[in-house]
Amino acid sequence: MVLKRTGYQSSWNLQQAPFFGNGGFIDDMKRQRKPSKSAGLDQALERLAAAEQEFLQSEFLAPALQGGEVNVRIAGVVCRLQVQPADFAGWGVFRPKSHTEAALVRPARLVERQRYLELFPLVRFIFAGKLNDLALALPAHSADSRFRIEGLVPLRLIEDDVQLFEVVHARFDGSQFWYQSGDPQRDPAAAAFLRQALEKMRQPDKLIRPGLTAEERKAYATSYWPRYEASEEARRSREENRVRRAVAHAGAEFKEYRERGDVYTVTFEVDGQRHVSVVSKADLAVQVAGICLSGEDENFDLQSLVGVIREAQGGGGFVRIGQENRGMAEEQYWRVHPRRRR
Repeated sequence: MVLKRTGYQSSWNLQQAPFFGNGGFIDDMKRQRKPSKSAGLDQALERLAAAEQEFLQSEFLAPALQGGEVNVRIAGVVCRLQVQPADFAGWGVFRPKSHTEAALVRPARLVERQRYLELFPLVRFIFAGKLNDLALALPAHSADSRFRIEGLVPLRLIEDDVQLFEVVHARFDGSQFWYQSGDPQRDPAAAAFLRQALEKMRQPDKLIRPGLTAEERKAYATSYWPRYEASEEARRSREENRVRRAVAHAGAEFKEYRERGDVYTVTFEVDGQRHVSVVSKADLAVQVAGICLSGEDENFDLQSLVGVIREAQGGGGFVRIGQENRGMAEEQYWRVHPRRRR
């Protein structure tokens, strides 16, 4: 059977889209023309019935998302159709089986897909990656007054070979942004530069490349900061585990730690008594023990310090150092006991 383009039928996005039928040319304008005010209910029902019959004998082109459902508009009435196979996602030509079901006839050809997309306004985006398989993008031209887009938006049916930070063409059908193609006017080297910078985790304000647009810098920052926070969170988790293990290995109970420059302030309990000590990030060497060690604080690491504290507690007394330990001021301690290394 030779398919002839005979008019338009709305696809699931409820916009006008090509459909195919077995008959000759159908006057599209006549079919879509609103009835006059004098037309009665019977005329409207007859028109709807004729449109439904015509639809059931046609094939229609539509983009389908994962989930097996498309919507079409028939004479102004929205019909929802379940698509078979249910796992199909992409551009397809469908044949209605009823008013509630449609079967995939074949994938749509590239020329058909392009003809469909050209019905809608062009929007340029910067591909910003995927979240749970959902492609996200930022506008490539924030000054585009046709649309007010804030933040990331879903970009539907994007192709697998589109790379991060590429500028792409999409079409807006009034509900969704549908991927069309890459932007041939944008230098792909800009996107490659941004991807390489992201691999090196270069800070957004350190990007130096002529021609980078403000929107590309924004897209980079949108990808950079979540990665940075995730890496920082992972690093903090690793560091906390390192400190926690050192404390636990000595038989004390870890409470918390805080970062400050190149040291950690560690809070822990030894046999029920609270202590706060300052240790080096690099090797957990003690900087301020939190008890008087006659200036020899740096001769211990965190793990061995716990043993010294336990022995001091069992010996009947010790002098606490530092405000957090409610003891002697650190400045006074170091004046009395200058730092000494063995």
